[in-house]
Amino acid sequence: MFKKNNFLILLILSIVFILGACGDKASGDKKANSNKTSNLSFVTGGPGGTFYPLGVGMADVINGKGVANITVETSDASIENTRLLGGKQADLGLLETGIAYYAAEGKEMFDEKLTNVRGIMTLYPNLMQMVVMTDSGIKSYADLKGKKVVVGQPGSSSMLNLELVLAEYGLSFDDIKPQYSGFSEGIDMLKDGQVDATLVDVGIPAPAIIDISSQHDVTVLPIDEDKINNIAEKYPYFSNKIIIPAGTYTNQDEDIVTAGVLVMLATREDLPEDLVYEITKTIFENKDEITKVHPSGESIDPEKATEGLSIPLHPGAEKYLDEVLKK
Repeated sequence: MFKKNNFLILLILSIVFILGACGDKASGDKKANSNKTSNLSFVTGGPGGTFYPLGVGMADVINGKGVANITVETSDASIENTRLLGGKQADLGLLETGIAYYAAEGKEMFDEKLTNVRGIMTLYPNLMQMVVMTDSGIKSYADLKGKKVVVGQPGSSSMLNLELVLAEYGLSFDDIKPQYSGFSEGIDMLKDGQVDATLVDVGIPAPAIIDISSQHDVTVLPIDEDKINNIAEKYPYFSNKIIIPAGTYTNQDEDIVTAGVLVMLATREDLPEDLVYEITKTIFENKDEITKVHPSGESIDPEKATEGLSIPLHPGAEKYLDEVLKK
């Protein structure tokens, strides 16, 4: 009888142990699944601009903190990035606020409304930087009449923004010889004497302009302040005057007055709120690390994160900003 009872006790204990182990494993699996790292695609721009290095800086801190596993991808920038987000082919993207507005409204280059793109924060302005050879005799946008000008890719935000500036000088694309190409290729064309001017509309300092100014004597054309004010009054997403400080580029001895359109970090509406909250928090709390990768990281500021925002904030970003700004 004693041996039989012992056997029964051992059998019961074994069953309890096995069930407990299974329960622990299930609990562990559940915990592991809840902490599973999200694999995200981050679309930026070309390597010669600001979007790509800034995106790399942001991704590095997010990946380093274990918030997500982000892959940074080059692209044709704002318009393509907006379409990729709208089509759920990317998770994060950098784009201009003006392009986000047109996408939400289904205007200009967008045939239909893209209503699922959401903002995380606005950043620095993409500045209009029209580059010419200093000895070209071109001193103003008015002097571009009849000249070969690289204006950006067909249907790009670069073209749209340049049209606004040219109009203030009484010009249109019919008055110039537009060359449809990206600014990296355009800078090479300017070096080779194939064009008279190339528009580089990115943040400062622009790697493409640093490159050409180290080899050639070039000038970035200023925009008259009254013309900037006129554009900003008509198009609220366009900035007021912004200064490119003297010394930003080789042989640039004076400040340059220009303007542009704010850049924003955007995402998809359906990305989880807690994930976007953590991404937003990580970017703001690691601003210094991002700025080491590119100076435009200095524009990361919760106090200015919704300035010029042309589409709704993602709830995750809104939650973080509400917490920070209430402190």
